[in-house]
Amino acid sequence: MSEPQVDAPSVPADDDAPAAGRIAPYTYDPDRLPALAKFVDAICDGATDPHDAALRVDELSPQIDPPASRSEKMALFHTFMYLLEVTTPDQARVDARLEPLDGPSLLPVALRDATEAMRTLWLGLTDHVQHPMARARCWDIVFTLTLMRNRRASAEQAIDAYLEASKPPITLRHRGDGLVRAWVLARRVSLNDATTSNAIHEAMKTLAAESVDQGDPYPAMTVLAALISPGRTRSEPVDPAVDTLLDRALLAYSQVHIISGFATLIRRRAGDGSERAEQASRHEVNAMIAEAVAATDAMVIRNRYSEAAAAAHTYGLADLEKRAVAGLQSAPRVTWTISEYQVTTPSRFFHVYLPGFSQASEWRQALAIWLHSTAPSGSFTANERAANRNLQASVMTRLASMVIFRDGDLPARALGGDADRLEHALVQVEQQTMEMRGRFLARALVQLQQRFGIPSRADLKAFLLQSGAAPDLAQALATAFQLYWVEEYDACCHLIVPKIEAATRALLLELNEPMYRAAVGDSVGQFPGLGSLLPLLVENDFDPDWERFLRTLLLNYGTNLRNLIAHGYADNVGPVDAALALRAAAVLVLVTNGNAAGRDAAQVRETLREPTGGGMDGGAVALRPCTSSGATTEYPRAT
Repeated sequence: MSEPQVDAPSVPADDDAPAAGRIAPYTYDPDRLPALAKFVDAICDGATDPHDAALRVDELSPQIDPPASRSEKMALFHTFMYLLEVTTPDQARVDARLEPLDGPSLLPVALRDATEAMRTLWLGLTDHVQHPMARARCWDIVFTLTLMRNRRASAEQAIDAYLEASKPPITLRHRGDGLVRAWVLARRVSLNDATTSNAIHEAMKTLAAESVDQGDPYPAMTVLAALISPGRTRSEPVDPAVDTLLDRALLAYSQVHIISGFATLIRRRAGDGSERAEQASRHEVNAMIAEAVAATDAMVIRNRYSEAAAAAHTYGLADLEKRAVAGLQSAPRVTWTISEYQVTTPSRFFHVYLPGFSQASEWRQALAIWLHSTAPSGSFTANERAANRNLQASVMTRLASMVIFRDGDLPARALGGDADRLEHALVQVEQQTMEMRGRFLARALVQLQQRFGIPSRADLKAFLLQSGAAPDLAQALATAFQLYWVEEYDACCHLIVPKIEAATRALLLELNEPMYRAAVGDSVGQFPGLGSLLPLLVENDFDPDWERFLRTLLLNYGTNLRNLIAHGYADNVGPVDAALALRAAAVLVLVTNGNAAGRDAAQVRETLREPTGGGMDGGAVALRPCTSSGATTEYPRAT
């Protein structure tokens, strides 16, 4: 295996370096070991951490005699560029290991990709280097790559070196990481030497105290997380000094994120529900509330109170939760910055979305075309691609914390991982498409009224019933259309939005999907909400474009129209939202079944697969509505 070719601008080229600044592969020479080991001790002497030692390779290279080749210098540079990666205190299992262990990596080359020459160098240096940092690094590499058959011996050598290296000038943080690595190695090889184990524990406690004294909490968190980890045997004693250190550290800082770290360790140590765990949680939540009280920016205040309320709820602190919620509700108003922009939509877009609508000769023909329009949110597949592109194009979207606010300037939820951010980006794309197509749908309804007048409720109901829909739902849809045409948009939405859930339920009952939650004990039997019902429709072949439209329009990840109406927050609904609500209701109402004999499940699934694609006898929107003479006229459908 040959060593990867890498550029090293920080190391000046020597006469033996290849052209164009490329590095020749390192070649092991046993005669060079004493000189290289002396050089390694020199770069570690006075270094504050292994990376600092690596950066001194070029500076101190003249001290080696004869001069080191560029490949030798780069081999040593790589040796000290590996990072001890230690788990954070919020992770239940404490671990520490040298990284990068696996490729791809060029600087430093991944340990498992190192050449035989490099491996032989590391093994050879263990017999010659004297500085504890150098010994710890070389012996740890030997252990990690199993360069000696006796891994226990290499682990013991690394542990002794890490213990010896746990003093200045090495920084507190690197000393803490080294002690945790020694602790991990001792467990990895089941080291039963009480003297060594006690030495590791005492060094950790000393470092934790020093860390708190010097105002640097992170080394203390690192080592205390290891000290409170469960012992390998039940007989291992609990050290009360560790509890004292945790309590002291918890009270030593005012920053919430630091307090949260130590409170997490105390809860893990004392056990949830214990008095000590509750005291730590109270201190944490009180610190969050104190930050909210001290803040001056309205958005920061709301965010801090929201986090405090969520934490208090999680920890079962009802009094502090009430206090945080009260603060959130009374927080000063947020001054939102509104960015306005104008987009001129070409008229041909309207005709593409509702083909033939402007040429319709009577209201039934126009309404049939309106009822055959595609999902206002667009194609789910295309929207998902667009959302991925948008997410990748924005660095801030991926890095910044994002909180979604609802009416009243109250935070609804914080976006978590990549899945949350992708869902949010997808909803944004869908809402933009819904806004445009919603305007088309609203404009079309206004044009229908202006050209043909408002149809009677009886005529509307008769027209809608030709789809085979359930009469009560068809009646509600006909009434909602009439309310729209007299500009009672609030009343239109309050009437028709609940019918969307009713239509969903009716379809699932027809499919005999088990969804009713039976009464258990004091709980009342009931059907679940729309958010639980829509996935069941999808499982029965419901068009995913329409499912996404319903979800984004009605549920809380999107416009949340259903909940806003149900809880009295939907005031002054406009014509666009009302048109979208009518479209959402129509797609489900018109595929319900008013025939007492019913359909078999296969017919229902076929209809759900293409909910706007059938005819009068197919259980979908009527394409051949009755004329006054009783004849039928076939109208064009949207494609």
